[in-house]
Amino acid sequence: MPHRFVTVVAVSALVAAGCQSTKAPCADTQAVVESVAKQHPECVRLTVHSAPPSGGDWCIIASTSAENLGKPSDKEDLDARGTGRTVVLDEPGAVDVTVPILLKDGKWGATCGVTVKAAAGANREQLVNNANTIAKAVEASMATKSLPHAGQATKGK
Repeated sequence: MPHRFVTVVAVSALVAAGCQSTKAPCADTQAVVESVAKQHPECVRLTVHSAPPSGGDWCIIASTSAENLGKPSDKEDLDARGTGRTVVLDEPGAVDVTVPILLKDGKWGATCGVTVKAAAGANREQLVNNANTIAKAVEASMATKSLPHAGQATKGK
């Protein structure tokens, strides 16, 4: 019996630690991402990059992939922010589209990474258009809720 108790306590501690390490830097934005993703089953990953509300360099502030929360933004995410242009990358069985969102005072406040399934023979332009629609839904929801990043242009790198 004592071994079983120790095992349960140890597993509980690991689960609790794991949950703490995957906490979204911006819980309100995380709720938006989860809500929009539920409406789009073709979306295999949905991510928002920005400076965290507490300050610092750009990172993943919300994502359907919990293991990515808080990780630094990739080059394509920063490129989309810097140029104001959508960046499209092909992945195996998917298309990854990064869209700059939340323009304020001439600066992009965030980028939205949308990865959509791409079946064999899928029309790439349609996939990119669909990803843009999903990103705009995230942007509209963030702006409607007046999330901190809706007005916070570019802190960090």
